[in-house]
Amino acid sequence: MRPLCIFLMSGLAIGAATAQTPYPSTAPQPAWGGHVLPAQVPYQPTLPSESQTPWQPYPATDAAYPVVAAPPAATTAAPPIVVQEPIYPPTPEPSLRESLTPPDARDGFFQKARFTATWLPQLEDDSLGWTDLRTEVVTALPFFTRENPIIITPSYELHFLDRPAGFDLPPRLHDLAIDFHVFRVFGNHWIADFALTPGLYGDDYSLDSNDAQRLNGRAVGIYAPDLEWKWVLGATYVHGGWAKVVPIAGVVYEPNDDVEYELVFPRPRVSWRLPSSPVPGRDEYWAYVAMEFQNSIWAFEQTDGTPDVLASRDYRLLVGLERKIYGGLSYRAEIGYVFNRDIKVASVSGEDISLDDSVLLRAGVTY
Repeated sequence: MRPLCIFLMSGLAIGAATAQTPYPSTAPQPAWGGHVLPAQVPYQPTLPSESQTPWQPYPATDAAYPVVAAPPAATTAAPPIVVQEPIYPPTPEPSLRESLTPPDARDGFFQKARFTATWLPQLEDDSLGWTDLRTEVVTALPFFTRENPIIITPSYELHFLDRPAGFDLPPRLHDLAIDFHVFRVFGNHWIADFALTPGLYGDDYSLDSNDAQRLNGRAVGIYAPDLEWKWVLGATYVHGGWAKVVPIAGVVYEPNDDVEYELVFPRPRVSWRLPSSPVPGRDEYWAYVAMEFQNSIWAFEQTDGTPDVLASRDYRLLVGLERKIYGGLSYRAEIGYVFNRDIKVASVSGEDISLDDSVLLRAGVTY
């Protein structure tokens, strides 16, 4: 009886414990059916993910398992630095030497030929009339290269004098000369310009005399900060002339192809290209105003054969029109006023002979 009671009491205790356990063996089913999902681990940003964690070898615990180091990262040399070239390279400075080459320059020895006729009429009986006929040929030779030529210009000028009564002057005078002209460009901004002009100046009977032999020359320095401006300073020497040394000074300004300001004594000039020019750059019309200082000397013989010397000077104000045909036949016409006319005869020592003012007519052709 006692064993049966003990068995019954044990079974009752086990059933009560089973009904009161807080950890059920099976999860309760949701009311709407389906499956119960396990709660997920919350995201923690401070913990590295497996894809971000680098591989680390386990530390070796004995020599049988050495530590295998991770292979070094491959290294490559940095590419060389390539200097980027500018898309538009800088424009080179214009060549001063090329700007000095005349647009009508020819290849070869011959450059051009000129003929000029000038007339100063005898307006009064006691005045002096003067007619000039001049011809010259311009040539060029390498000195010592084609880029540095020597310009050689032989010339001949014949003067006819309309003499007033009482003036013991020759009827004709001659100029035979040859001009040697060179220039050099330095640093694309400086120009050295030199010329020597030996010649014979006299009447029909005096070309072989010492007084007829003259050696003239000039030396000029030019500074060109750019192709528009040129500053000029120098001097010309006239052997035995009225003024033996004549300064050369002024400025040349060429702002464009249509106007030129050559404000240089003793021959200043301002020129304008006319809009009626047929072919600018090849066939052009130009109008200009200019001034000239004339300074010359000749040997001559008086009527009785006595050697003498005549010197002359004057100032000329001109207005001209020119047609330039580059490579062809160009021509010009000028009208002017001549003033401050003086002559000096060596036999009449210390006396300057003043002449009346006059007008000037001039025509010329160039090929």
